[in-house]
Amino acid sequence: MRDFLKGSSFKALIITVVVLLGLMIYTASAGGSLIASILGFVSTPMQSVATEVTDNVVEFLDLDGLSKDELKEMVTSLQDENSRLQDRLIDYTQVKQENERLKVQLHISQQAPENEMVSASVIGRDPNDPFSGFSIGIGTLSGVSEGDPVITDKGLVGVVSRAYATTSKVDCLLSEDVSVAAVSIDKQESGLIGCNITMASSGLLRLSYLTSETALEEGDIITTSGAGGVYPANLKIGVVQSVEKSETDVSKYAVVRPFEELASVKEVQVIVSFPGQGEDDTVTDPGPEDSEEDGE
Repeated sequence: MRDFLKGSSFKALIITVVVLLGLMIYTASAGGSLIASILGFVSTPMQSVATEVTDNVVEFLDLDGLSKDELKEMVTSLQDENSRLQDRLIDYTQVKQENERLKVQLHISQQAPENEMVSASVIGRDPNDPFSGFSIGIGTLSGVSEGDPVITDKGLVGVVSRAYATTSKVDCLLSEDVSVAAVSIDKQESGLIGCNITMASSGLLRLSYLTSETALEEGDIITTSGAGGVYPANLKIGVVQSVEKSETDVSKYAVVRPFEELASVKEVQVIVSFPGQGEDDTVTDPGPEDSEEDGE
């Protein structure tokens, strides 16, 4: 505070206030012109600043009368108050985040009340993982098991690949190890959602095993089909961006853009139980030959 009062900034402030007050007095004696009104508008907040600075100066001068121990006690009191305010801010932030998680969970639960879910936060990502896998802060003690689907309110994001006591590893939909039986809700055509490292770098998915006569087109919505009992039916996945010819046969595939930003997910829901879970652990791939026959 002492450095501020002696500094050029404080002197400039005082000079500015004095000049503005002088101009106000001059224009007021001249009969009160438009310039006076404008100066009054400008100088009003300046007067408030000047008053606050003056009060601070008085307080500063009063501090000179305090002993060293009294000053130390004042500093300690202010530090304690600052610490209490920081703790309250942290508590508020945590409560706000928890409320947001509960709102999301309630929204998802209302959409599919038959699915049992637990909420979790993303606690880590491997920067060397090109498929955007992540870790979450719950595990087997919360009922999580390997193979449990992981979702957000925007749709499916991945599957639990490793479950430990209090944490779990999630393979993202962008992983080459993840495949999902999927269907177009618009055209009722089914296929298999997968990915490769090239598409993963662009955050895109591939819906394979479409026939050469597929009716899928840009804008069609893709969801889980529920086939295989690995994922519940009707979980949102993404929207068709384009339909392309297969590189190896006469079949086609759709490029799908996920509804969720898979590489930046922060809060998720793990589906620990759903109707039909595990009824059939195999998902049949139609394969190139079957696709070709369908295309004919």
